[in-house]
This record gives sequence, C-alpha cells and structure tokens, in this order.
Amino acid sequence: MGSILTSLGVLAGQNQLLAYFIIYIVTIFLGNISAFAGFWMVSHGYFGAWGVPFLMLTILLADFSGDMLWYSLGRALRDTRFGNWVKNHLPRHTEIENHLKSNGSRWVFFSKFLYASAFPIIFSVGWCKINFKKFLRMSILSILIWVPILAGLAYGLIAGLAPLRAVAIFKNFEVVFVTGLVLFVVADYYLVRLLKKIFGKKFAWLNGNGAPPGK
Repeated sequence: MGSILTSLGVLAGQNQLLAYFIIYIVTIFLGNISAFAGFWMVSHGYFGAWGVPFLMLTILLADFSGDMLWYSLGRALRDTRFGNWVKNHLPRHTEIENHLKSNGSRWVFFSKFLYASAFPIIFSVGWCKINFKKFLRMSILSILIWVPILAGLAYGLIAGLAPLRAVAIFKNFEVVFVTGLVLFVVADYYLVRLLKKIFGKKFAWLNGNGAPPGK
C-alpha cells in the first residue's frame, strides 16, 4: 500500500489532474479508506498548496457520483429477470424492503461512515424504488456532513502519528500508514456510534414521520 501511495504521489507531481481522477474513481468504490489515503498524501505535500480544497471537492464529487451510480443501478435492475430471481430467492425480501422504505434516510446517512457499506445500502435503496427526491436530499446532506468530519478525523490521526516518525521502528512509511489506517477504521466505528446518538432522533422527520425537530 505504501508503494502505491508513493507512486501516486510521484504522479501527482507530474500530472495532478490524473492523480485526482484516480482518487475520484477509487473513492467511488472504496469510500472512506480511499479518502483517508488522499488526505494522508495531501498532508505530506504531494498535491501542493491547493491540495486540501481540491481533494475535498474530488471526494465530494466521487461520493455523489457513487450514490447516483448505485441508486440508478439498483432501480434499473429491480424489474429485470435478475431482479425477479433475487426477489424469489432472497429470504424475507418483503420485510427488508419495508424496513428500507421506513428507514431509508437513516441508512443512506450512515452508509457514509460505515466502511464498504455504500454499495449494498445505496443499491438497496434504489432497488426498493425509494422516492428519488427524498434520496437525493439525504444523499447531499450526508455528504456535506461526512466530508468535513472525515477530513477532521483523518488530520487528527495524521497529526497524532507524526511523532512516530522519530522512532526507529516507525520510520518505514508503510508501517506508519497502516497504523494510521487501522486507527482510522477503529475511530470511524466509534464515530458512527456517536452520530447515532446525536442524529438518531432526527431521522423520523427526515423519513417523513412526525414534525421537524423543535415543533
């Protein structure tokens, strides 16, 4: 992994547009870990003075593109031969669909923070044909919340790991990065639990049930 980041860093010094495009594509499929790797590279100066805003814009576009792609794919496959086969063979299909229709906004939001969950969750939301405007509203809201929180979490870990470079055993770039990646996944897990407590009561309104908070 360290060699891949080094190679991408060298590429960024020669062709930043291509490096951002690679991060954009990889973030669509890998999500949080790819974004963390991007912030790691920016913190090491690979993308120059404008690296942070351009990287955040890249991640915003990648996450939005991923949501549109997985939602559209799920919706398009619903009534196909493949879709009918899944409905006939998926245990408790009706219960799962009813749950997603009632709690779709909650799952769209938390898919941003749970590693490798964007595809199955957003695909399933599209599969259940949840109203597109409702999905789009929650997708944009969750992305705008997710990216700044992710950036703060990534930079906090990167700053905390900086002293390890002075220790001989951690001088290897790849060891430090993997250490940060593991800590990031653990911190991400506890961040989801915290966000559930903070935002959990608001999802009834976002799902169309009850009055907005404060009313």
